[in-house]
Amino acid sequence: MSVVQQQQSGGSEKRIGDVEKKRVLVIDDDIPLRGMLAAALRQAGFQVLLAGDGAEGHRAFTIHHPDLVLLDLAMPDVNGWDFLQKLQETGHLGNVPIVVVSAHLRVEPQALLQMGVAAILPKPFNLPDLLTLIEHLVAA
Repeated sequence: MSVVQQQQSGGSEKRIGDVEKKRVLVIDDDIPLRGMLAAALRQAGFQVLLAGDGAEGHRAFTIHHPDLVLLDLAMPDVNGWDFLQKLQETGHLGNVPIVVVSAHLRVEPQALLQMGVAAILPKPFNLPDLLTLIEHLVAA
């Protein structure tokens, strides 16, 4: 798991780097996809946290308190469903927007939305649409 460091700036004038960046936690076992998402999110001005499964994701969620979570459901070991269940058990589900990004949804999307998931995007997805959605959800 890696954390992108916030930019430090000198001088007295305000710059974008001075504002605390919103943190996005990406939980996905697909390493190339995680890397692509991390690069796109950094370029869009977000701080990025990465996790390869639900257990790593839950640790990062607890320690770093992200502003939004991008979550794959189908992962080995601790999957996205387990992550959602853990958040539900600890009372954190619904406190942070969660965007499910998954190729294989085994349930009706409405069931996920009723659980407290903010949005669902099927893989493959349109990156500009995802970035727009993230910006909207973290601004709310």
